[in-house]
Amino acid sequence: MYKFKRRVYVGEQSMEFWFGLTSKSRDRHSNFTLYLLTDGPNSPFSHAERVKSGIRSKNEAARLAILHAKELFRGVLEREKEISEHEN
Repeated sequence: MYKFKRRVYVGEQSMEFWFGLTSKSRDRHSNFTLYLLTDGPNSPFSHAERVKSGIRSKNEAARLAILHAKELFRGVLEREKEISEHEN
């Protein structure tokens, strides 16, 4: 599994995400599967959650990884905002 890290920015805040990428080749065409790692790549507790399969290139996989991470990060920020509003 090829592992890579991306820093995602939403507004002025940022967060790092680790992803994994596997490939299967058929007839000179690659078919990639993108995974989100739940922890750093060297952590014994890290688990790979499948994001999407059937991706045609590494560049497309990296673009999808960033879009997926931004969506997750926005959800976390919205949830934190809701919690802080209910506490006040």
